[in-house]
Amino acid sequence: MGSTSICEWTCPLHNHIPQWIELVKAGNIAAAVALSHQTNCLPEITGRVCPQDRLCEGACTLRDESGAVTIGNIERYISDQALASGWRPDLSQVKPSGKRVAIIGAGPAGLACADMLVRHGVQPVVFDRHPEIGGLLTFGIPAFKLDKSLLARRRAIFSEMGIRFELNCEVGKDISMATLLADYDAVFVGAGTYRSMKAGLPNEEAPRGLRCAAVLIANTKQ
Repeated sequence: MGSTSICEWTCPLHNHIPQWIELVKAGNIAAAVALSHQTNCLPEITGRVCPQDRLCEGACTLRDESGAVTIGNIERYISDQALASGWRPDLSQVKPSGKRVAIIGAGPAGLACADMLVRHGVQPVVFDRHPEIGGLLTFGIPAFKLDKSLLARRRAIFSEMGIRFELNCEVGKDISMATLLADYDAVFVGAGTYRSMKAGLPNEEAPRGLRCAAVLIANTKQ
């Protein structure tokens, strides 16, 4: 069922949706959240902000008959229940490789890279110019839509896993790319876009005009 399920294929992460739904039905939340984390290091976030109606839920075969399965709500439930009860990724069998990788950017791409590396025994060190992880998840989405405590909790979990964060540290200003290339076995660049869309309005480039991304970031930092 899982490998051929349309909801799984329309998910950008190819989450094992049918399998963890079956585990939830059986009451096995721990196994469900462990399976969820195999493809997604931020399930409590995607369960809240991912546009499921245009992806997995939009492709649900039950949609026209009885309404789509509320996959996002189930993903959110699995994560919230497991993390609140103290569940954490089990890395007890991971053997350190002695390798270190510098990751530029603590947004979703950088965090996914760090999560994958630490699960394979590689020491990830994540650099970001902002004071908190998450990238636009933290600084581009208002708190009323995505509670920032979720990212703070996830940062603590990542740190427990062995991921190091160097925040308020801008590559090219506070540390050079040459230093990273010299001190680490590899460098991953996940700097994000941080660009606002233009509306095509008259005087859009006026001196006192503000881009929405700049406003959202400044508001979140206050």
